[in-house]
Amino acid sequence: MPRTPAEVLTRMRSVSTSSPRLVWHGADGRIELSGRVFDNWVAKSANLLVDELDATASTRISLDLPPHWKTLALAFACWQVGAVVVLDAGEAPGGGPATGGDTDDADIVLTSRERSPLDPPRLLACVALGSLALRWDGPLPRGAVDYAAEVRSHGDVFFGDPLSPQDDDAVDPVLVVHGGRAITARELPAPLGIPAADGSAGPATVLLEAGTDPLRTLAVALTVWQEEGTLVLVEDGVPVTDRMLAGERVTDRLGPS
Repeated sequence: MPRTPAEVLTRMRSVSTSSPRLVWHGADGRIELSGRVFDNWVAKSANLLVDELDATASTRISLDLPPHWKTLALAFACWQVGAVVVLDAGEAPGGGPATGGDTDDADIVLTSRERSPLDPPRLLACVALGSLALRWDGPLPRGAVDYAAEVRSHGDVFFGDPLSPQDDDAVDPVLVVHGGRAITARELPAPLGIPAADGSAGPATVLLEAGTDPLRTLAVALTVWQEEGTLVLVEDGVPVTDRMLAGERVTDRLGPS
């Protein structure tokens, strides 16, 4: 069973590559990403992080983004270059889930919100969340990179030194800093009660409810994909109907907490 993000991506690009791994139901419609397509998005994003934002294995990258398929691609891209994802442990105004991203403790900030430019040497990339968005909607802050406008021009394969699989005696890499707490590759996946593939029923298809905080979203994604399953994400405000559950063949449904 793959344990680290690097191992998960290796499986996605080499085993059942056309099988769906991530399904997004948003206000702008449904998006399905196979293992190969998700891996391509991760590679393109990782190449952008390195080429446009000078990300390295020592870089701390804030994900100021809501749960979304692009957020997952960017998180895995951060891990592919060996960077650490930084998340905020707080709540958004009104008590909703935080979008994540403690910008004061990050070298790079990836955001979907309008915000002021960052002072060097910190760097900013603006991420339009529309699945078909070709550019940032609105004025781009001074010095910021437009993720949607730039990412497609980058290569489908990442040729850098990825975060290598860890053996039992190796130092466990830190994947996430959440509210100041370092979380390693072994700690992030959670025991969520998702059944392992048994060869007869097939891998699980897990729907994660809207309103889930970014840390739980990353934990669920890594857990589901370690078991060769499919993750279904639903944007806040999009109803989960019986038709959706049947159409996606959902086997497990997880709430925000």
